[in-house]
Formats: sequence, structure tokens, C-alpha cells
Amino acid sequence: MKKLRFTVALIAAVLSPIAAQATPSSPPPPPPTVCSFNDFTVAAIACRGPFTGNLNGSASEMTDLHTYFGNLWTYHGKSDDAGFGPFTGNPSSTTGTLTFDAPVTGLFVIGLKASNSYSFYEFNGGTVGITSLRFSTSGTAQNDHGIAQDLSHAALYLDPPESIVPEPSTYMLMAAGLAGVGLVSRRRRRNNV
Repeated sequence: MKKLRFTVALIAAVLSPIAAQATPSSPPPPPPTVCSFNDFTVAAIACRGPFTGNLNGSASEMTDLHTYFGNLWTYHGKSDDAGFGPFTGNPSSTTGTLTFDAPVTGLFVIGLKASNSYSFYEFNGGTVGITSLRFSTSGTAQNDHGIAQDLSHAALYLDPPESIVPEPSTYMLMAAGLAGVGLVSRRRRRNNV
């Protein structure tokens, strides 16, 4: 009986390291994807996401924005629209710069869409406005290895009243138009007298 116990113990001791080698350890799962205030070089006030779906200004998207950030947001387009919407281009990498057509003041939200996910980021452009933001999609979509996915497009949502500051040339054009209307009105009065 002692010999049998010794033999079983000896076999178990010999096979134990072999069994440990036979079961490979699986790599740890990647960390969960969660948006962060630091996904942009200018820190966001708040962020929400990621969520599964697309950014296109749908009614449910606008309801979600109101639920997450309050306020009544207006959709102003996305970077993959014809002419890039309110942006000057559509970067398609994991990091890059989103540049606006005009400085954006007050409260606004940027939505980043990568893979089949999107995240929302709220900013305050103040009275001077923000003209561009450097971004990372790491808080929007990562693959199974924890690697950020390329940006599909970005969307801009403004908190009314309109938060886009007109370019100086727009003011000059309005002034020229008003001057023209005044000139035509003056001539009509002179001709009617």
C-alpha cells in the first residue's frame, strides 16, 4: 500500500509541470473602451460613450444629447458630408485635428464615430471661440487588442443660439448689402419727389 501511494505521488509530481505547460494561459482581456476628457488636447467638460451606432443627426441622437448634457442641441453636420460640413476636412486616422470652418463659441458637442461606435464630448468655446481640436479615438472604439480604430467622421452639435462666429468678410458683405439697400432707397425717394 505504501509503495502504491509513493508511486501515485511520484507520477503526480512528474506530470504536474507537464500539465501546467499543456494549458496555455490566455492573454488578459483589453481594457474596456471608455471616453475620457483627455481624448482631446483641449479637455472636454463632459463625455459620454461609447455607444453602438452612427452619428447623423437623427431624432434619437438629439434626444440622447439632451439626456446626457441638458440643453436643446442643434445638429450642424459632419465631417464626411459633401464639403466636410462645418469642418475643413475629414481626418481618417486614430489621432488628428478637427478644424472648424469658423470659430465655435459657447457650449458645443463633438461626436466622434469610429468602427461601429461613437462618443460625445462637450466643450465650452467661451466668447473667443475654438478653431480646432486634436483628438484621439481611443475612447470611442478599440479592437480586441485594445488598439484604437480610425475615425469615420465627426459631428458638430451647437447649443442655441447659434454659436458660430461669422468671419470678418461676412460682416463686410452684410455692410455692403445694407449700404446698397440704403443707396437704392435714397434714389427712389429722390425720383418720387
